[in-house]
Amino acid sequence: MIFSQEQAANQLPDKNNQPDKKQRPAYYKEHRPHNCRRATFHDYRRPGKYMINLTKDPAAPAYSRLAGDPTDPQNPARTLLSPAGEIINRMITDLNTYPDFEIENHVIMPDHVHILWRVKYDLPKDFGYYVGLFKSRCTKIWRETFPEIPNVRSTSLFAPKFNDRIAFSEEMAIRMNNYISDNPRRRLLAIRHPNLFNKAQRVRILDIELDVFGNFHLLKHPQIAAAVVSSRYTPEQRASYERAWEETIRGQGVLVSPFISKPEQELMHRVIEEGGSVIRLIPDGIPPRYKPSGKEFTLCAEGRCLHIGMPRQSMHKEELRRNKCLLLNNLARWIASHPSESLTLISTGSRNR
Repeated sequence: MIFSQEQAANQLPDKNNQPDKKQRPAYYKEHRPHNCRRATFHDYRRPGKYMINLTKDPAAPAYSRLAGDPTDPQNPARTLLSPAGEIINRMITDLNTYPDFEIENHVIMPDHVHILWRVKYDLPKDFGYYVGLFKSRCTKIWRETFPEIPNVRSTSLFAPKFNDRIAFSEEMAIRMNNYISDNPRRRLLAIRHPNLFNKAQRVRILDIELDVFGNFHLLKHPQIAAAVVSSRYTPEQRASYERAWEETIRGQGVLVSPFISKPEQELMHRVIEEGGSVIRLIPDGIPPRYKPSGKEFTLCAEGRCLHIGMPRQSMHKEELRRNKCLLLNNLARWIASHPSESLTLISTGSRNR
């Protein structure tokens, strides 16, 4: 077992001995690197499910290599673990021996690890403490197993800190589970067929055909929120939406919207700056030879941006009217609440001839 309840309880900080901090305004938020911020509104000692992402230290060996064919069910995409990956895999399995934890799914990619980690009961210590112990234990065993590796004593298997996404519902946990399982296929598809992500395509989501440019796998991301800002929201609705936006930005998730209004554009800039992604709904569709402009073209190439347009009815640009804005907003909400399990690519870049 990696750690014990007694070990964690004995290291709890004494709140009575903590130095007083200056009074902060209600809106004040301590600045932290985007990749390791915790959700300020969430109690990480309570039961819950988390998808955590652990990134490889640049000096550490690859955890695995990719194999298989992303388009062949008889030879599915998968990872083949390296010795370092085998150690990580063994330690993940060992987490299930700890009564407060259950690992529901995980994948060990060449340069990162995803774990769907369930906390079953109240913890005596913040969840991040146990993730830190897990990382330290993996590195310790790797160093002891391979002492002959140069500079092994000064190298960690993992980069500092970690990123977490909280499953606030069972539906979100299912999305995270599917996202983890599909990781090798998506990575291999992007490597072997890069043209799929830099030309306009047509996809079918359920019964709707849409033209897309960019990384259409963002439609299956486990954390998507509709960045639709309206003056008609009640205070309760506004607070609920703001919480969803902040959690999506913190978790480097995906915001979907036409991003027409200034507040929506500000949300788009924030999620991009924090390492997240965007799905932009294009009011006038995506014609042949379409290319995004400026930074969004680069983001598409990086896999962090997707443009979606309803098939155009003519070659002429349509005037943006209120009914079209409402349609796009409703589509954004639909995409956020229905991450597609049946997305089908129905054409390739040939329509851009």
